[in-house]
Amino acid sequence: MGQGNRLTKDIGLIGEVETRKIRMDVANNEPISDVGQMAWDETYETVHLYLSNGSNVPVEAHLGQEVYYYVKADAAVTRGQVVYAHGTEGASGHILVRSFTADGTYDSKRILGLAAKDAEVGDFFHVLHFGKLMSIDTTDFTAGDILFASSTTAGALVAEAPSAPNNIVTVALALNSKQNGTLVVRPTWGAKLTETEDVDISLLADGDLLQWHASSGTWRNVISSSFGLQGVEQVTYDGSIQ
Repeated sequence: MGQGNRLTKDIGLIGEVETRKIRMDVANNEPISDVGQMAWDETYETVHLYLSNGSNVPVEAHLGQEVYYYVKADAAVTRGQVVYAHGTEGASGHILVRSFTADGTYDSKRILGLAAKDAEVGDFFHVLHFGKLMSIDTTDFTAGDILFASSTTAGALVAEAPSAPNNIVTVALALNSKQNGTLVVRPTWGAKLTETEDVDISLLADGDLLQWHASSGTWRNVISSSFGLQGVEQVTYDGSIQ
């Protein structure tokens, strides 16, 4: 122990420490460089934690500014790819992930975020759900671009929203356009009409229309022929129903 009941630098303490509070050195200018280290980051004004290392860029978190999932790869993924929860591993509680293609095959709500490092099948790794993914190539985009999950290339990001009925998922914002760039990650998706709270659709058929039912407070699908509109491409509505 140091003077005044303070721990001093490089004392080599191993074991358990019980204390009421820990105060970080807010003037710290020594970067952390290994797994398990943490220190005050003056640039981000928060605690900086080194989560994991690997063959590519390390995974680091700034307390309160990034949110990660710890998952298991069900297929090989590359750092920066959009990934989704493909399933779970029995009773282990592990989320199994794969790269996501926004072609309507899987529900948009399964998207977790961007892979924070490369992973092979069976590897455990982090997925960034919220925050900044740094040291990533953003040269394909323009600073300020809103990026979506691609409907044609698994795991890819595109600057133009896919068209319906593909998944339309906003995944990130490009902060710049350079090889050592930064993405702000925050997956969001629009709801399907069938998932809207005041819509009650059943036995949906081609040509159906929506009709308001005041008694139930819901929109319901009705057969278009009920209004004499079967086969009509465009209808001008005058506000009355005959």
